Amino acid sequence: MIDISTQGNLNEMAFKSKSVKRFSIRNFLAAILHPFMSSPTDAPGVFTPAGKPSHIDVGLWHSLLFTSELSAQCKLERMVYGKCTIEFEHEFLLLYFRHPTQHHAVAILTLERTCAENTTGSSRSAGQAVIVSPSVSPITAQDTITPTTSSSFTIDSYVTQEFGPHKYLFELDFPASARPSAMQVSILLCVLSKHSPMYELLQYQCYWYAYTVWEALKKLFPEHVERPLNEGRSRFKGQPIKKAESVNTVCEQYRAEWARFEEAAGERRRAKEEEERRVRMAVLAEGRAQRQPEVDDERRQKEEAERQKEEAERQKEEAERQKEEAERTADEERRQREGAAREHEAEMNRMRARMAELERRAAGY
Repeated sequence: MIDISTQGNLNEMAFKSKSVKRFSIRNFLAAILHPFMSSPTDAPGVFTPAGKPSHIDVGLWHSLLFTSELSAQCKLERMVYGKCTIEFEHEFLLLYFRHPTQHHAVAILTLERTCAENTTGSSRSAGQAVIVSPSVSPITAQDTITPTTSSSFTIDSYVTQEFGPHKYLFELDFPASARPSAMQVSILLCVLSKHSPMYELLQYQCYWYAYTVWEALKKLFPEHVERPLNEGRSRFKGQPIKKAESVNTVCEQYRAEWARFEEAAGERRRAKEEEERRVRMAVLAEGRAQRQPEVDDERRQKEEAERQKEEAERQKEEAERQKEEAERTADEERRQREGAAREHEAEMNRMRARMAELERRAAGY
């Protein structure tokens, strides 16, 4: 048995367990520099500003994730199964979510089932009253998740302050390729609360809640590595506590709910894309309307340029035609002159021949 309830032991133990498998300068420096890195402010519900952590009903947490895509996309990379070691040995979970874009940032949230607060004390006091007096009627369950801190160096002190002396029973890591998103985890938690809204000692108490969340996530996301640390899960003073067996039922309900969520998300995505397309078309139409006078002027200028081009071509063709006509006229005139010259020459030759004939006749007399 290993007692790691004092501050810092959880971080030391995690470091040692990981170093058995691998050690690197990168991991060591990340652990050293992590507290000095700023915590993201763009993922409400998962990453919270410094201050006192606030308990959030899992249903409200689910709604809160809808306000930020980054919150919904945070990935669950690690879980730790915790158990108080005094009084009524309350059981709870630690959830480690990594930011989807600022990969150095990890938020740690606690998850637990207690009872709705009554007039005599806190929610945990009400749960303790149920354990002490099994005859007490079922009480409304209070399933809460609490964003605590982004620093692994302070989480154990917070857990000690919140839950008192405690120990850790299991660790579970999801590989980067198969990590549940915060939205998937929130839907599973809503399914559990709907499945059993009442806190019942012999079925639906904190033992049932922590066990069912843990085992359901293992079943739904089977690519994981689980490491046992201590014994005592679902036990009070060493004795097993009866609880409902709901893992298979809850997993089936989750799958149906997740399918409905994805269908609705697809409809929202298509509606958003259609709206974006409509806006783009409206902007284009408005732009065209604003540019219409300019477009009309450009069209008129283009048409005038085409007309002038055609006119220039027509004038060129007419000039060429007139040139050809002038050349034909000149050729004809030249032929006529040449013909007249030939006719005149022929006439002169005839006249000379006649004169010669007359002279011969005159000489014969």
